Amino acid sequence: MNLTWANLRSSAAPWIVLPAVFYISLYLGDITYSVPSHYGVESGETAAFAMAVIAPAAAAATAWEAGRYRLIGPVRSTSTRSPLVRFLRAAAPALLLYLVLAVAALVLARHATGVWPGGAGWFAVAHLVVLPLGWAVIGWFVGGAVPRSVAAPVVAIGCWGWLAMPHAMSNPSLRHLGGFIDGGSSVTDIRDAAVYLVPWGVVAGLAAAAWLMTGANRRGLKSTLAAAVAAATLTAGCLAVTDWGYRVPTHPRVVAMSCTGQDPRVCVPPEYQPYAEQLRKEAGEPLNRLKAAGVPAPQELRISSPETPPRAGTWPLQWSLPALDGPSGQDQYKTDLAEAAVAGTAANAGVRDCRQPGSVAAAWATLVIGADARSVQQAVSPADWSALQQIRRLPAEEQAEWFERKAASQEHCVEVAP
Repeated sequence: MNLTWANLRSSAAPWIVLPAVFYISLYLGDITYSVPSHYGVESGETAAFAMAVIAPAAAAATAWEAGRYRLIGPVRSTSTRSPLVRFLRAAAPALLLYLVLAVAALVLARHATGVWPGGAGWFAVAHLVVLPLGWAVIGWFVGGAVPRSVAAPVVAIGCWGWLAMPHAMSNPSLRHLGGFIDGGSSVTDIRDAAVYLVPWGVVAGLAAAAWLMTGANRRGLKSTLAAAVAAATLTAGCLAVTDWGYRVPTHPRVVAMSCTGQDPRVCVPPEYQPYAEQLRKEAGEPLNRLKAAGVPAPQELRISSPETPPRAGTWPLQWSLPALDGPSGQDQYKTDLAEAAVAGTAANAGVRDCRQPGSVAAAWATLVIGADARSVQQAVSPADWSALQQIRRLPAEEQAEWFERKAASQEHCVEVAP
């Protein structure tokens, strides 16, 4: 214990804690847009966004400690302790830094979302543990082979570049290999486990390559093997994500919905239960206007996954929590109800809506609901706006028939790149 404490006091790692925590707080604050969701999955995934700070810091600190350990030279071989114990003792300052930053990320995520991680959010927490640890191992091998003044900045910059830079490239596969995941779960859809497992496998392969590359014996042969392992790792990773496109794969969340009221009944995920009655009341007037225009009223408004086809009489509602600092969102809710009207009307006709916003039918419903006409005009093309004005001059019954045909035709659907 005394040796570990002395090692910690003589290390530079503790000096990184405050700047890194400050940077994490800025980063997580920048991605927090709404009031606390009290959603455990979001809490874990929010904490995992700190990966961009924690992994480079852990890699650099471990490389620095490996350089210090390297200075004792042959004395290392006289210890009777196992290599793992020697690694843990020597890298204790870097590992403690890593632990403090991970805890700080969890606390800040708890503050942003209102809850600790839960459910599938623990997978994201495991990601926050596994990936920086993999980069710490890489930093240890590099720091043991080259001077620490070179190793620390090289692995820090290399780690950050590997996590962040692929997101600015046109190759969609590379962004999934680093582990800095772009796109989170929602209250209706959860990330697939492969989103985490693939980067774990990649960082393990890169760590193995770093071990081979920095080995003391048969440097030429091991360098060749290291290059082969790295190439095989990246190739296997790209093959695993080749059909993902630019988005991470998700699947519908299975959870008991919280429902309230009748005509319509509003069903929401449990995290949105405090807002369910408010949503039902605010939907009253827009739905009455649509009904007066000839659009059958729904029996139920349901916040559900786009992958789940709605039943007849159910309008799938897309709704988000109120913003932290912004307008009330009533105009946006009217737009959401208009889009739900299109999907629900299509479901009544036996057609599964593509759930792509911005259709002419949705614009007509938005105008009927009473949203600002200028906002609607800005959201559609001049040709569509001119066509809408002509439709609006027709008798109400003909307008309703036109709306039903448009919703069922799915003319607004376009093929979207994955």
